[in-house]
Amino acid sequence: MSKKSLLYFIPFNIMKNNAGAIRTAWNYLEAFHHLDMDVDYVHSNDTWGGPMSDTEVDDLKQTGLVRNIYHLNRKPENIRSLRHWLAYRIQRLGRDVSSGRSLPSFVTTYNQYLFNEMLKKHRYDYIIISYAHWANLVRENRYTGNAKLIIDTHDFMTAQERVWKKFNVGRAFNKEIKRLSLFDAVWTVSADERYLFQQFVDKKVVLVPFCAQDHTMMEAVAKNYDIIYVGGDNVHNIKAADWFFKEVYPLLDASVRYCVVGSIHRYVPDRENIYKVPYAADLEDYYPRAKLAICPMLSGTGVKVKVVEALSYALPVVCSPRGVDGLLNKTENGCVVAASAPDFAAAIQKLLQTPDFYNEMRLQAGTFFQKNHKKENLYTIIGNALNC
Repeated sequence: MSKKSLLYFIPFNIMKNNAGAIRTAWNYLEAFHHLDMDVDYVHSNDTWGGPMSDTEVDDLKQTGLVRNIYHLNRKPENIRSLRHWLAYRIQRLGRDVSSGRSLPSFVTTYNQYLFNEMLKKHRYDYIIISYAHWANLVRENRYTGNAKLIIDTHDFMTAQERVWKKFNVGRAFNKEIKRLSLFDAVWTVSADERYLFQQFVDKKVVLVPFCAQDHTMMEAVAKNYDIIYVGGDNVHNIKAADWFFKEVYPLLDASVRYCVVGSIHRYVPDRENIYKVPYAADLEDYYPRAKLAICPMLSGTGVKVKVVEALSYALPVVCSPRGVDGLLNKTENGCVVAASAPDFAAAIQKLLQTPDFYNEMRLQAGTFFQKNHKKENLYTIIGNALNC
C-alpha cells in the first residue's frame, strides 16, 4: 500500500523555533511522520516568514520529517517576470485603497502561481493550510485534485486583527467564516474556538490541542528562580510585560527571583533579581529550575502555549483570565487566575509562601496536562482526524 502524501503550509520558517505556533508545527510534522506519511513543507519568504538558509534547509531535511521544502514569495524577485510583477502591483493598490479595514488575505497572484506550480508536480491526499489569512490559496483551485482540504486556524483571527484602527469586526468575521468554509475540515487548538466555529461553519470542526513532552515526573532539581516568564515580542506579550512589571512587580518582595526567556526580554527592565535569556533552543534548561510560571496576558486569543508548556513540568501558573483561554477546563488545571495587579501579586505570594497550596496546584497542573496535552495523545487525535 502506497504512502499517503500531505502538503503542509505554515508561513513561518520553523527552523527559527521561536514561537508557540512553530512548536505546534514541529508537533504536527512528528505526528505525520509517526503516521508514515510523505510530507512536503511550504513556508513564506516574506509575510510572517523569512528566507530559509541553505543550512536550515539541510538541517530540516536531515530530520527525515519532510520530503520536499518549498517557499512562496508575494511578488517576483525581479521585474523580468513583468506579467506577475504588474499583477502584484495592481492587486496591492486595490488592497491599499479599499475602505473599511477587514481581515487581510496574504495570497497574491504571484504566490498563488508558485503554489499552483507545486500542486502540478504532486498529487496530495491532504492539503493543510495554516491561518485564515492564507485560505484563498485553495479557493476554486482546480489543482488541488481530490485532496482533503484542512484549515489549521491557530487563532480566531477576527479577534486578533481588531487592534487596528477603523477595523470592521462584522465584515472581518464574515470573511473568516467564508474562508473556513472553503475546507473539508477545520482544526482548532482552542476548545473555545472549536465551539465558536461549530456554530457558523457547516464543516467538521476538530480540536487538535497543543501537546508537549511529559516532564511531570522528572526528578526535582535545584530551584534557581521563583518565577519563569516565557514570551515572544508580539503586541500582546509586550502589553502584558509592560503591565506586569509596572503594576505587579513593585508589589512583590525584591528577593523574588525571575527568569525571563525569549525576545520579550527587550521589554523587561534590567534589575538585579531578573535574569534574562534572549533565546533558548530548549526550555528544558529553565522550566525545571523555576518554582512557578506566569502568563499576564491582557489580550490575544487561542491557547497560550507557554501555559501548557509550564503545566508539562507540573509548574503552577499564575495568569490573567486570558491565560486559560482555550483550555478544556477553566478550573482545577494548575492555573491560579487573577484579574487585578494586587490579586496577581497575592497569588504569587501564596504559592511561594504556602507549601500545601503550592503542592495542591502542582498536582492539578500535572494531572491536567497528562490527561489533555501529552504528545502521545496528539498522534491519536491527528490519526483520527485524517482517518489514518
